[in-house]
Parts: sequence; C-alpha cells; structure tokens
Amino acid sequence: MKTVIRQWVRGIVVALASMAVYAIAIGCYIALMLLVISMEEGGDNLTGSTVTLTQAIVLLSEGSGFETDAVTLTIIPLLLTVLLIWLIEALIIRLKALSIHAGAAGLVTWLIINESFRRSIGGGLVDPQWLVLLKAALIFALGYGLAVLIHSDFLKSMNMKARELFSTQAVRSLTLGGIIGAIVSALYLVAGFITVIIWIVLNNAAVVSIFNMSGMEMGSRILTTTAMLIWLPNVMIWAISWLFGAGFAIGELANFTLWVGQSNSLPAVPAFGILPEPVTSEMWRTVAMYTPFAVALLVGLLVLFLPQGFQYRPMKVRDARMRASVVLDLVYPAVSFCIGAVLVSLGFTLLFALSNGSLGKHRLADVGVNVMVSTRAVGHPTALGLATAWLVALIGTALVFSIFWIVGKTKSSNVTVPSASSASTKPKSDVSQPQESKEEQG
Repeated sequence: MKTVIRQWVRGIVVALASMAVYAIAIGCYIALMLLVISMEEGGDNLTGSTVTLTQAIVLLSEGSGFETDAVTLTIIPLLLTVLLIWLIEALIIRLKALSIHAGAAGLVTWLIINESFRRSIGGGLVDPQWLVLLKAALIFALGYGLAVLIHSDFLKSMNMKARELFSTQAVRSLTLGGIIGAIVSALYLVAGFITVIIWIVLNNAAVVSIFNMSGMEMGSRILTTTAMLIWLPNVMIWAISWLFGAGFAIGELANFTLWVGQSNSLPAVPAFGILPEPVTSEMWRTVAMYTPFAVALLVGLLVLFLPQGFQYRPMKVRDARMRASVVLDLVYPAVSFCIGAVLVSLGFTLLFALSNGSLGKHRLADVGVNVMVSTRAVGHPTALGLATAWLVALIGTALVFSIFWIVGKTKSSNVTVPSASSASTKPKSDVSQPQESKEEQG
C-alpha cells in the first residue's frame, strides 16, 4: 500500500513540476517581450495580459487554438509541443514514476491543471471542453509512453516475444524497416531545415523592410523574431512540401510552389517576409523534385550492402548450393523497404496535418499544405527510390549469374571438343596397325 501511495505522489509531482517549469519559462519570456514592446512602442502597459496569454500558449502547444476579436490562432507551435513532451518524459525518468499508478495520478493532475487554464481563459478557446482535455491527455500520455518505451523492459520483452514467434532474420527485417523509415524522414527534415535557412538568407531584406514599415525598434525585433522560432518545425514541414513540388498556401492570400510565389495583401507579419520566390532555373527545380528519390535510393543501397544492414552479396549466386539462400536474401530487404516506405508516408501525413492551422476565420482560415498532395509528393518518390535500390540488387544478381553461367558453358564445351577428336583418331590407329602387319607378312 505504501508503494502505491508513493507512486501516486510521484505521478502528481511529475505533472505539477512539468507544468510549473514549462508555464513559468513561457510566462517569463512573454512578460519580457510585452514589457520591451510597451517601452519601445510607447503604448499601454501590455504586461497585464501575461498570465492569460501564457495559459493560451500552453493550451495552444497542446493543440487547442484560441480566438480574439483581432485574430484566430490554431497553428500548433510544434517546437513547444516537442519540448513539453520531452520535459514530461525527463521528469518521469528523474522521479522514477514509470508505474501505471504514477501515470494515472499524473494524468488526472495534468487534466485538472489544464481545466483550470481553460476556465481562466474563458470563452476564447476554439475547441470544446472535452476536446481540450483530450488533447492535453494525449500530450501527457505521449510523454509517459515515451519514458516507458525507452527506459523500461517493455521493448526487451516485446523483442523476445517477437523472436519466439518469428525467425531472427524476420525480426531483423522489421527492425531495419523501422530504421529505414526513421533515417529517410530525418534526412527529409534536414532538407526542410536547410531550405528554411536559404529562405532566410535570400529574403532577409524583405523582413527588415517589414520591420521598418511597422516601426519596431531593435529590442522588439529581436524578441518577436525569437518568439517566432516556436513555429520553426511547422515552416520546415511546409518547406519539405514546397521543395518536393507540392507547395503550401497562406489561406486564400498567397500560394507558394516551385513555379509560383504569388501573394495578395498578406498581413504585415515579419515572419511572412521569408516566404520564397518561385525558382526560375529548370535545373534546380528538377534537382529539388528528385531529392526524395535520390535520398531513398541512397539509403536503400546502403542498407542493402553495408555490414550493418543486410550485407547482401550478389557474388554468392556463383555457388549452386547457395542460390536458394540468395532468393531469401532479396525477399527480406523487400519487406523492409515496404515497411520503411509505409512509415514515411504515414509519418509525413501526420506531420503535414499537425503543421496546418488558421490565422483567421475567412481568407486566412486554412494555412499550410494540402495533406494528400504533399503526402503523395513525399511518399511516391520514396517508394520508387527504395524499389529502385532493390532492383539494382536484383539486376546485379542476374548479371552475375548470367556471366558465370556463360563462362561455365564455355569451359564445358572446350573440355568436350578435345575428347571427341581423340576418340575419332583412336580407331584410325587400330586400322593402320593391322595393315602394317600384313605388309610385314608379305
């Protein structure tokens, strides 16, 4: 009984400590930013709205948007969401609250805190009560689940059960399929981050001009720009869609693709200044659109041939006794590639959906990407690149088999021809010998 109570206390402490650290950090930054803006712009003191704005940002990072008379904001700041999940996971590990009792107590406490935030904000939230609490519960459950998966024996037990049900090579194929999906997705996110950096470098003059038009001083510029970084993952995901040919839109006011970069009366938000111009070079457009195919092809070939992967060797087909195993050596990579392609498609479908949102009710109601079009732009070339890597191994094996088969046939024919000629000359020697003996008798 004491152990159960101790676990309940740990779960409650995890929830309280996580929200305290998270909300206080956000609140301090918001207070500083509002204070500097008030001092430099010479308006009313804005720091009085720090608490309400902090609570709204906390709920927004959990997926619950808010609206005021001036703005409707439902774009989730994914950087804050990731940091919040990581903070919950770290405190669970720190306090050793991995039991089910601790998780249940922490979840209940977490929901109570979020309900108090929701009531404090009032009617400014877009979602109803049950949906706000459901999203908050999902965030805490993700942090708790991540801690259990990484720092408990759950994965080891699942691995042992899988090895009991399947062969070692089958388990290896499943594992490598997950690794392929993770590596390809990570490389795509790196490509998106590099694309955003290029946008910033190329369009920094436009951002500066927007700051000058709005009359913001240096302190306000620095703090508001830093605050915009919480939406950096969203912009990275939009950049991936843009880079691979699908593009994204800012409501009905702007549409951005590799071919089009048009906008119509966008709000004077400095972050909008980095949005890209169309790419004029046909060569660079082709390179951008073939990037996912090239990445998937390279990852597939490395997994096929490296010792850390399948260590596939086409030369094994020379030995007739090993040809049956060569067929299986090609089946397992095919399964892994299928798993990797499916994981990439599902993962980016979720990311594209999470990165979208709204900045208003009418022309800015839909900001982000078209989920189906963007998923197709990512998923199809990924599957094609992995399939091409597998076909390279298959064609290489067929070529090796054909070459050695032809060489073997040539050697056997060369051995057969001398034996036939020697057999044909043997009777002649037998016939000539009796003729010579008859002449000697004569």
